[in-house]
Amino acid sequence: PVKLDGTNYLVWYRACKFAIGSRGYKGFLTGDTTKPIEAGPFQEKWETTNYLLMSYLTSSMNPGISRGYMLHDTAAAIWKTTETTYSHVGSKAQRYEIRKKIQETTQKELSISQYYSTLK
Repeated sequence: PVKLDGTNYLVWYRACKFAIGSRGYKGFLTGDTTKPIEAGPFQEKWETTNYLLMSYLTSSMNPGISRGYMLHDTAAAIWKTTETTYSHVGSKAQRYEIRKKIQETTQKELSISQYYSTLK
């Protein structure tokens, strides 16, 4: 799994979205799947799933980053806060970093497919 390190948010975001969405839990990330008000088996199932997803998200972060998310109560809160903190899609700084990476990337001992993946 991809670990969020502060510089790879978009890759981390996609990896988590694929893993969690493929299991039918996308609503827990978006906040669309809310905790049932009435106590009982549905509420317990929601809590168990929420804890599982919170654990998955924080485990897929570097330790220094995950510590800041341990006090959140829902997977949706973690998801939204990481987006607010790390998403800089379209920013000038991100475009500069991408251009710089492309210019610095050389094939060296990489196979053609590995080199191409580096450029993507």
